Amino acid sequence: MVNFILTEEQAALKELCRSFGERHLQPIADELDRKASEDPAGPFPWDALKAFSSLGLKNLPLPEKWGGANMSVLTHCVLLEELMTVEAGFAAAVHQGWKLAGLLVECGTEEQISKYIPMFAEDDTCLLGDGTLGPISLPEDLRLSATREGAGWVLDGKKRFVACGPLAKLFIVDALSNSVAHGSGETQTFIVPKDAPGARLGEVHDKMGTRLLLESELDFEKCRVSGEDVLSDGGGNGSGAKSRYFRKIAPTLGAFGVGIARAALEKTLEHTLERVQGGKPIFEHDIVSIRLAEMKVNVDVARDLVWRAAWNAEDQLGHDPRLGLASALFASRMAPRVCDAAIQLFGGYGFMRDYPVQKYWRDALMCLFHGETHDTARLKLGRLMETEQI
Repeated sequence: MVNFILTEEQAALKELCRSFGERHLQPIADELDRKASEDPAGPFPWDALKAFSSLGLKNLPLPEKWGGANMSVLTHCVLLEELMTVEAGFAAAVHQGWKLAGLLVECGTEEQISKYIPMFAEDDTCLLGDGTLGPISLPEDLRLSATREGAGWVLDGKKRFVACGPLAKLFIVDALSNSVAHGSGETQTFIVPKDAPGARLGEVHDKMGTRLLLESELDFEKCRVSGEDVLSDGGGNGSGAKSRYFRKIAPTLGAFGVGIARAALEKTLEHTLERVQGGKPIFEHDIVSIRLAEMKVNVDVARDLVWRAAWNAEDQLGHDPRLGLASALFASRMAPRVCDAAIQLFGGYGFMRDYPVQKYWRDALMCLFHGETHDTARLKLGRLMETEQI
């Protein structure tokens, strides 16, 4: 059965992430959010990323020989929550590196791992760009095509909403193959360096929240990719290694919401203890205590579900993919509700840029759109109630 007590190593890493956030992110988070609202392609805290890397945190998903710790899904969720409480955009950018580095290690060939993992591990500022489909998106959603040419491929078209697009030095992208040899409509996954000829940065998206997670379009025009840079999936129709990997780490999407909602709860509790109305702190008013209790229950239940799903994800024989979907769905819907309650308890102050809860609310809305749409996820979870097969 799942154990909700962290190991000594997990607790130490959690504390390390907490202290890193307080020292390197908290003092600059609001100012960077303001600057990014004026220039979406603008500031990213590279010095903070260097500090994060110097602590050994960036490489945690990697094997020990590359300075990693073979980070488990549960540890990923625990640390991601801790970073999310301080700066959700930076945390999401780091998460992309953790997720895609783990994908390369788990699904890459020996040659791909030897070529690209050292590039990520040895460069303190190397981030990875995510241009893959969600685990239940359709090939028809792709606007990027791949045509077989000799021993390699040619990519043409556009990728939208590429996480870390303006920041990354290496991209993992899905494209729709129109090669007869590989079957019409088959999705291929490619490893594409930032400086690949024919690949260029497109429009940087102007977002209302998680602004430090810069997202953009990527444009491809006759971009030639070696056949050795095709990331093998090992199966079609969601049965391959890449699909299994994304199902395994699904609980990490829930950690986004848990961290942001926890930050809103903590700041709201501080405010209600300091704000005096009717001759006493508003914390002592019954309605305020009731709302705080509801917020705490939501955060705690979401965390427990995420941790349970993360623990189950490592069970090779008894992995239930429904848990990952359920945890991501619940936590992602919970976070905006908790942040909305925080704004209500701040009153008029909650609408002001000088107070943090409006940023938490904007960041929390991201949770409704990452991975896949909630209706699609609910539909899949409903169908899985009859069978555990994906």
